[in-house]
Parts: sequence; C-alpha cells; structure tokens
Amino acid sequence: MGKCELCSNEGSRMEANHKELGRIMVCQDCWVNLYDKNRMTCSVDASGGSCSCCSCR
Repeated sequence: MGKCELCSNEGSRMEANHKELGRIMVCQDCWVNLYDKNRMTCSVDASGGSCSCCSCR
C-alpha cells in the first residue's frame, strides 16, 4: 500500500516502466491509462520472461 506516483491516490500499487519517468509505482487506474496511451516501455527480466506491459516475448 502507498500513494500512486501519478495521481497520489492511496491504495494498492503496480510497477510501471514509464517512458519519461522510468520505474514508478502507480494505482491500477493509472496503470491501465498508461497502457492504453502506450506510455510504458518494455522491460524483459533477466530470466527472459515477458514484461508486465505487453507480450514482448
């Protein structure tokens, strides 16, 4: 739990790799908004798994 780094709402947060801001913790509504507007970058992890924002692998 904590504050969304975009809208400051309290609650559960998800990690987003924002194109300009880098890794930020955001609420689900802001995550969906970033995804819909294509504002996140892919970040494939070291194990080769896909990132949380797309199906890049």
